[in-house]
Amino acid sequence: MLAQKETMRRGFFAYPWDLLDEEPNTVIETMATRLHCNAIALNCNYHHARLLRPRARGPKTYQLDGAIAAFVPQRQRYDADGLTPIPDARLAQSRIIETTRDLCAAHGMDFGLWVVGLHNSTLGTQHPDVCMQNCFGDIYTYALCPSQPQAQRYLHGLVHDVCEQFQPQRIILEAVGYLGMRHGVHHELFMTEWGEALELLLSLCFCRECAQRAMQAGIDVQTLRERVAAWVSRLLNEESSAPPEFAQSEAASLLIEITGLAAYVRLCATSVTRLVASVRAITQSYRVTLDTIPSSFHRPASRAWIEAAPLSQLGAVSDELVVLAYFDDAAQVTADIQWARALAPNTALVAGLNVCAPNIKDNTTLIAQAKAAQAAECAAVYYYNYGLLTSRRLEWVGLANESLRK
Repeated sequence: MLAQKETMRRGFFAYPWDLLDEEPNTVIETMATRLHCNAIALNCNYHHARLLRPRARGPKTYQLDGAIAAFVPQRQRYDADGLTPIPDARLAQSRIIETTRDLCAAHGMDFGLWVVGLHNSTLGTQHPDVCMQNCFGDIYTYALCPSQPQAQRYLHGLVHDVCEQFQPQRIILEAVGYLGMRHGVHHELFMTEWGEALELLLSLCFCRECAQRAMQAGIDVQTLRERVAAWVSRLLNEESSAPPEFAQSEAASLLIEITGLAAYVRLCATSVTRLVASVRAITQSYRVTLDTIPSSFHRPASRAWIEAAPLSQLGAVSDELVVLAYFDDAAQVTADIQWARALAPNTALVAGLNVCAPNIKDNTTLIAQAKAAQAAECAAVYYYNYGLLTSRRLEWVGLANESLRK
């Protein structure tokens, strides 16, 4: 256990613009010394966002008006007429990724690149035919579909590109499943009660590629789609008064009651698993470790199946699984990791902890959560997110990391 305490990775999820604005040398030195970090998960491509940065000098908000990459893409890695990352000129010209990599090497820190896979509103808007499509034909432009060959080639190109250019020690891969209806885009107004059943049904993709694969598997897609649409309309309009604890049972019952639904979900899960397996083949060719985040939006990890991201299958095709245990107390963190361990017993686990309010109320809570991750024998703990935290919360991370070394 002593060896594990000493070698457990401890670091931040971090955005490149935060490091650039604060001076990367200062940031990495602070992480390595004062905050006791030995790792970083540096984002290299991101989606639309408007971020509040408490410690920023000058303006406190940072806005991304489109999905961007922090590097200049190698065009030969992508389809000539297909999806290609769009570089942010300031970030790319600064060479912030290379600078951070070199600084991490100088400080003995593990250098990981956090790659956002299929979550891309800019490319989705430009290529709606590659996006998820629900039972009513509504297109989710923020979510490229994992079954679409063009989306798969884009992700392959992206991973090849960053591994080749930057030689990270690991890729932390996010957004490879079916992202679903609720997402958090600007002015997202959903004025209705949401249960697990509605969440599931509106997270199913019926794009041409998904439908064709299902038909080849013997699923009556047209009938299934009609039944799903009928159930969605019913759930949206009936305003159920059932208590929250009924929610998961209702969703589970639909897997049996709606003919073909369970088979359809399993087929989608196969698409996601195969995609991650193909990405791992790429990372292995560069001797880079693949850490997969099963679910971007659903917590606890047991709900990742709604994004067609089964932990057991993804664990088998990843080097590590990253469990985003963004909860209020240590008991919840422990429970989340334990369930992931039960489903993927042979895969190393990593804990993600959200240090932002309201998840964490004091340093004692954060220390308890970090210790819970250590007790569960997690290979690493990553804190969300360096640029979004107050100075006081940064100090809490330092205290938590110090506790892991004792």
